Amino acid sequence: MKKILLVVAFAILAASLGLRAYFVFTLPPTATLQDQLSDLFPSELKGWKVRDMKMSNSPEAAARVSDFLKFDDSLFRVFQKSDTIVSLYIAYWTPGKASYRWAGAHTPDTCWVQNGWTRLDREYGIPFNSASADFQPAEFGIFEKNGNVENVYFWHLVGGVAFGYDQKGGHNIFGALIDIQKHGLNLRQEQFFIRLSSNKMIEELKGMEGIQTLLDGLAEIGLEKPGSFPEN
Repeated sequence: MKKILLVVAFAILAASLGLRAYFVFTLPPTATLQDQLSDLFPSELKGWKVRDMKMSNSPEAAARVSDFLKFDDSLFRVFQKSDTIVSLYIAYWTPGKASYRWAGAHTPDTCWVQNGWTRLDREYGIPFNSASADFQPAEFGIFEKNGNVENVYFWHLVGGVAFGYDQKGGHNIFGALIDIQKHGLNLRQEQFFIRLSSNKMIEELKGMEGIQTLLDGLAEIGLEKPGSFPEN
């Protein structure tokens, strides 16, 4: 038994050293985000009141995850028209900055629930589109706190691809191996966490002036499905 354990330990050590060497000699991919997130989405929108909020005021940061996530850029912008409120929250990491699993802990499944919200409904990898484009599959949930109900769509983009998952429990010791199986050896991809939430349903929002501008911005930073815009 001891011999088997030593062999396993040696194999893990060798794999760890091999991965370390691989990352030292392999450059991370080039970042696609060249502009500030705050410049890519309207700070003024006809008919809407627009406010930039501190990240610390979001349900995500209120659960204290931002202490270790160390974003390279972020945006938390709220749009309000009468009784309709739309929140756009984006966190960004350059290639190699954060592990997929820590970034994945940023979802409402974790942060909102830890901050006192109740999850009323949850759907995984559902279709999402705008008038201009089909989007990559969205994660969706309905969350409630103190009588306030939020319809939440969110995406975790890893190297430009939506990371779809049913988050179950906490992290496990085989997390890195699972990531390698899904993404290959290069675990240093650019990442976005994008959350679009509102007290109204998305179909109602799509009929409101100005919302298409927000959706177009989301398509441009990576949510558009390849080839979904019609060719001229």
